[in-house]
Amino acid sequence: MNIKLRRQKKEGRMKKLKLLASLSLVILLSLGPASAVGQEKHQAGGHFILGFPQDEFKQNVENAGLGANLYYAYRLPRSLLSVGFSFAFLIYGSETRVEPLSPTIPDITVDVTTRNSILLCHLFLRLQPQKGRFRPYLDALVGLNYLTTDTSIENYDDYDDFDNSISCNNYSDLAFSFGVGAGAMVNVLQAWGRETGRRVFSMDLDAGVRYIKGGEAEYLREGSIHREYGSVSYDVYRSRTDLLGAYIGLSFSF
Repeated sequence: MNIKLRRQKKEGRMKKLKLLASLSLVILLSLGPASAVGQEKHQAGGHFILGFPQDEFKQNVENAGLGANLYYAYRLPRSLLSVGFSFAFLIYGSETRVEPLSPTIPDITVDVTTRNSILLCHLFLRLQPQKGRFRPYLDALVGLNYLTTDTSIENYDDYDDFDNSISCNNYSDLAFSFGVGAGAMVNVLQAWGRETGRRVFSMDLDAGVRYIKGGEAEYLREGSIHREYGSVSYDVYRSRTDLLGAYIGLSFSF
């Protein structure tokens, strides 16, 4: 019964992805070929991101991830197509505890923080019209998901003689990933060339979603690290690392 339900859910998600891709493609093609209204070949921007674990990943990690994304893309001449890369960093778990500086100095305490994070590194192809104040787009992505858990001391700057480089990687793993995305840019600022009369710069409000199919990886979550009698042990989880991301930010074309 569980297998059947999983198959039904998986088929439902695939249908939604295909519908999203089809609708986005229809919108893009209906806007026609790239227009001479814009000369910008470069596009860059940054976003705030909410990442929601999906399927097997969601069973182990219930928290949504919060983070940021940076990207750059180059538009191919006389084309709707751009190629680019993006880097996103999400924190999906964080724990802070107070510990004595050392067993012999129990009257000085520091904050010890453990964070569970995901770094998403992707190359992407983007299909997007260049004209209009409202410009939808469709992305296809391929890259890597890097999951890592790190512990560091947070407030050691209060102590002048304390080594400010103390940190530790508890666990990390890497997984292949690919996905699709769709979004839209709404223009808020433009600049035009005096001689050509064409747009040479624009700033846009940018919002969209991405669905990333991540391969299997091993990782930790909140509460995975156990400390007892001076020793450390880990509860390690393994699953696919599928993620649904929603983002909003600013994009610049120049």
